[in-house]
Amino acid sequence: MDSVEASNQASSDAILHDYEDKNISLIRLVKSLLATATMPHIVLIVVTSSVLYILAGIDTFTVFSSLAFTSLAVAYAVTALLSNNKVVKKMISLDQNSSEGEQSFVVSNIIKFKICLFPLAIALVVFLLINTITGENGMLPGLSNLIPTALGMLFILWSIIQGSSFTQWASSVSARNFQQATKSRTLRTSVVVTVMAIITAGLALSTLFYQFNDLERSVTQSLVASIPFLALATAVTSASLAYSWKLKILSSMKPSLHRFSHKWSIICHLFITWHLLTIWRQNFLDPSSFQVFIEEIVLMIFTVFFAIWSMTSKSYKSSFRLISEENALTWGLSFGYAYAGSVAMLTSFFDDIKTVMLVGHCLVVVTVIIMHKLILSKVIGTDDYSVEISRITQTDNEVEVSGEENDLVETHQDKSLVEKGDSDAWQEDDDVDWEAKRSGPEIDGLEWDETIDID
Repeated sequence: MDSVEASNQASSDAILHDYEDKNISLIRLVKSLLATATMPHIVLIVVTSSVLYILAGIDTFTVFSSLAFTSLAVAYAVTALLSNNKVVKKMISLDQNSSEGEQSFVVSNIIKFKICLFPLAIALVVFLLINTITGENGMLPGLSNLIPTALGMLFILWSIIQGSSFTQWASSVSARNFQQATKSRTLRTSVVVTVMAIITAGLALSTLFYQFNDLERSVTQSLVASIPFLALATAVTSASLAYSWKLKILSSMKPSLHRFSHKWSIICHLFITWHLLTIWRQNFLDPSSFQVFIEEIVLMIFTVFFAIWSMTSKSYKSSFRLISEENALTWGLSFGYAYAGSVAMLTSFFDDIKTVMLVGHCLVVVTVIIMHKLILSKVIGTDDYSVEISRITQTDNEVEVSGEENDLVETHQDKSLVEKGDSDAWQEDDDVDWEAKRSGPEIDGLEWDETIDID
């Protein structure tokens, strides 16, 4: 048993250490993404994506918009790969030490956008290349009409990436200071705390949105109106916990694992509750398309940010760092253009951004529920608790079977003694008359006193 505990300590703690080490500072990454030396790139993606989003809704410009989004995404990906080059790095970032002279505020800020020329030049080359190949007179004529569909279908991938990248960050946060766990709380307490956290957060947020949706509504009415959503959030949380219940039981056997599992479950299900609330609002509160658009812009930034964080943390030990803090912005811009293009194309297909976002939020919820169990399985699966439980169960079964066999042997022995007692009853001669004349067997026509001669 001691060897099993030592093995468990080494295996699960190693993975939790790995998660904890991935906890790259979010503040440091935000500073890298929002550095003033690269701020024109951020402004460019906001303006360009908004213009292309509007153009995507016009039938004659849908293909053009999809080609532009694709070209910009590819261009910034190429820029990210080349960003370690000193010449390229100088071209795509501002020199903080350079003096702007006596130029006006407007002119000086316009000049700062010169750092966007390199990726824009690559985007132009990619755009012309794709248009030449897929145009009417190209090698693959008519294929350009399929680009909007292909770009729109990538939205499924972005939704999955959103859920997956968030869980990578959540696992790192949950593993922080896991060794400080001393005495584990009971599993029942952990579940109650998780459900209460979901109810509290869900009630506060849903009441707030109901109140903003109708300012004439009283707070009490908003609280009552939030009850159906709370029922939905609680049901989904309960179903998710039931889905990973066996792993939750195993994690409760060790304080550090139980600490990780407790924090991990709360963070994941709070994230799920937020997406459920967004789905609920779009179906029952009827927010305006502008509100949904703004919310999805924020969600896009959130998705790109955590995707960059996840990929940056995955490469922190690698000698070949495809994504690092230095080129995180250019990779983020590439993902941002692709994500915005997917939303724009799907919106042009469905003529309603709400339908697109509804599908996306549902995919995120399913992804996080699956990842919640997979991460627990990855951590706990390295331990031998399941083997130990099997051994204990097997030992109990053997003891039970052995006990049953002993009972059977005792029963058989008792039965044998009874049968032996019955079989020995014929030897009791108290009632036997040994003086009586023995008679032979009776056979018809034969008298035993006669002598039979055999020649």
